[in-house]
Amino acid sequence: MEDTDAIREILSKYYSQLSKGDRWQALLSENIVLTGTVAKETRGKDAYVNNTFFKLIRGLKVQKMIVERDSACALVNYDLVSPRGKSFKCDVSEIWSIKSEKLDSLAIYFDTAAFRNFMS
Repeated sequence: MEDTDAIREILSKYYSQLSKGDRWQALLSENIVLTGTVAKETRGKDAYVNNTFFKLIRGLKVQKMIVERDSACALVNYDLVSPRGKSFKCDVSEIWSIKSEKLDSLAIYFDTAAFRNFMS
């Protein structure tokens, strides 16, 4: 898939639906891979969807998106709330690959020290 407009549309839909907590899972491939500054690589849609991070999201704003061929990079500012009720704004760089009109892999990069402090 090399239609940058189509990729931008898929990602815009993903972030819009993720912010509402509704139907974003349908945009993922069954074999999606999550890597980056996460504790360990995650493979498969079920593992991705059940990631604890998604339960913390109270809002998000895409600051910038760059799309090229079948890849995209998004800088996203997340508003998070910890299980203890602590609020935190977190900038995350997200590097995506898209295959067969589905989000197929994601590498995320963020300040892990600040995130650990937020979660403690």
